[in-house]
Amino acid sequence: MKVVVIPNKQKDNELIYTKKLTKLLDGYSCTYTVYQDDGISPSEDADLYIVLGGDGSIMRASHSAAKLGIPILSVNLGRMGYMAELERDELHLIDSYFSGDYHIEERMMLSVTTPDSEEHIALNDAVLSNGRVSKMVSFSLYSNGQFLSRYNADGIIISTPTGSTAYSMSAGGPVVDPSVECLIATPVCPHSLNSRPVIFSGETELMIKNETDRDIPMFITVDGGDNLEIGYGESVSIKRSAITTKLVRIKDECFYRTLSKKMN
Repeated sequence: MKVVVIPNKQKDNELIYTKKLTKLLDGYSCTYTVYQDDGISPSEDADLYIVLGGDGSIMRASHSAAKLGIPILSVNLGRMGYMAELERDELHLIDSYFSGDYHIEERMMLSVTTPDSEEHIALNDAVLSNGRVSKMVSFSLYSNGQFLSRYNADGIIISTPTGSTAYSMSAGGPVVDPSVECLIATPVCPHSLNSRPVIFSGETELMIKNETDRDIPMFITVDGGDNLEIGYGESVSIKRSAITTKLVRIKDECFYRTLSKKMN
């Protein structure tokens, strides 16, 4: 068995927890490597990724892990760690994985296609906005090719159920159980009394068209990555991805109990 250990060096700057983990791994029939590049999604094939960090670290690792079909076992070194399975004082519980006492939880991802026909995947969300400067933008939302609504707002968040506890929740969106397959559209500061978050079926393909008629560019950010510019009249399509993120689950704890514990 091959394991790739992916530490967030900002969270574990002296690699204290990474060293504790690798010492434990020495006791199992596996080989392991410690990934060295901060902030970059690894591309190394393996049987398991172990991520030490927060939700952002898990998101970055998920992009390559999902494409390669590699499960992720995560250790929370961040603040919230909604997706993380273990806390920093629970490293010994990796024994359950090596003894086969675990299950895999699959999380839906988004496929985001930009005007240049490039596909990007997201575990949490895709956010359309004016970028770093908060100015109102205008755009239309389509569902399976049918016009739904025109917005004047700071932007819109299209999230997965996993991402419903992130930026979408802060913007007034609903919290959705990650076992549900759906897309959540949450307008950000809409200039309207009637604009509300909407939940769409997982079979829906959404399209967002930039209709800002001023010299203000619009950007899309996928899982908090780089800002990709969307020109006037250009569109972005967002749908459920064909691939999923596979999370290793060891503890018998439901989503709502985890959410309650982390929020309180």
